[in-house]
Amino acid sequence: MTERAPLDVLIVTGPLGAGKTTAVNRLLKAEVAAGRRVAVLINEFGAISVDGTLVDAERPELAGVENLVNGCVCCSLRDDVVATLKAWCDQPEGQRPERVVLETTGLADPTDLLDLELEPALAGRLRLAGLLSVISCLAPVDHLKTRPLLHRQAALASLIHLSKADLDPSAAVAWEGELRTAFRHIPLVPTRHGAAPEDSPDPWLGDVRPLPEGWAPSGGASFAAARSLTLHWDHPVDPSALEALLLAPPAEGELLRAKGVCAFAGWAARNDGSDRWAFQLADGRLEISPLPLLPDGPAACAAVVIGTGLDATHWKKALRDLERPPEGGRRKVLLNR
Repeated sequence: MTERAPLDVLIVTGPLGAGKTTAVNRLLKAEVAAGRRVAVLINEFGAISVDGTLVDAERPELAGVENLVNGCVCCSLRDDVVATLKAWCDQPEGQRPERVVLETTGLADPTDLLDLELEPALAGRLRLAGLLSVISCLAPVDHLKTRPLLHRQAALASLIHLSKADLDPSAAVAWEGELRTAFRHIPLVPTRHGAAPEDSPDPWLGDVRPLPEGWAPSGGASFAAARSLTLHWDHPVDPSALEALLLAPPAEGELLRAKGVCAFAGWAARNDGSDRWAFQLADGRLEISPLPLLPDGPAACAAVVIGTGLDATHWKKALRDLERPPEGGRRKVLLNR
C-alpha cells in the first residue's frame, strides 16, 4: 500500500481586523488556480461566522469548509479542530484536501497549535507548513510592545504580512522598522489590498521553529476579558446610523471589532441580484463591500460586536434601532427582564 502524503496545514493568525480573511481568500484562490484541493477551517469569536460568509462568497471550489464559532482554536475548540483535520485525513485519495488553511480568531494565542503534528490522531498524517501572521499597519505601532498577544502572534510566525500598507505608507514604514528590529529572523512583506508582491516568500514553505525555552501558552488570559454579542436583523438598516454608531467612542468599555452582513434601507439591489453588504470595523475604519449572492441564497443579516466592558443590553438595543422596517412592518423590541 502506498504511503499517503501528509496533509499540509498553514496557520493564519493575527489581531482582530488585521485582514486575515482577505489574506485567506487570496491563498484559497491561488491554490484552486494551481489545481490543488484545498480546505479552510475558520474560527471566530462570536455566535456566527461572518468571515465564513465572506469566504463562501468568493465561491472557490474548496475541498472542505468548516466554521468553528464561540471559542478559540487554541483552547476550548481544539478537540473540534483535531476531529475536523482527522476527518479530512481519512477521506479517500482524490477527495481529501492536499492543503488546509486554518484561520484563527484574532483573540487566539497560536502557541498550542504548533504541536498539532503530535496529536495521536494526526501523527504522521499532518505537516505544519507555516504560520502566517497578518498585522495591520493602521494599528498603533506601540501595540507591538503594549499588546502581549500581538507580540506572541508575530514572534511565532514563519512569515509576517504587514497589511493595509496602501492605506498609510508612513505607518507601514514605522511598523516595518519595529517588526524588523524585534524579529530580524522572520521574513516580512508589506501587502497592498491583501496581496503580496509576486517575489514574496511562499507562506507554505515556512520555517516553523520550536518554541523558545520557557515559552508557554498564555492560558487564555489574553482574551479572557473580551466578550462578543450577536444580533440578527429582520429588516434593512440605516447606513448613516450604522456608521455613526460604530465610529463613535462607546460610552462604556472598548470596542475591539465589529462586523456583519446587512441590507441598507433605500439601497437598491445590485445587478447581480444581491442586496447584501458586508461591513467591517477595524483600526477605527469602517469598510463596506458588496456581498454576492451565495449558492444557497442571500446571506442572513446579522452583526457581531466584540469588545471589553461593553454594555450588552445597550449595544443590542442600539443595533436593533438601526432597522428601518418597510411600511406596515414591525421591529422587534428588547424587553428588560
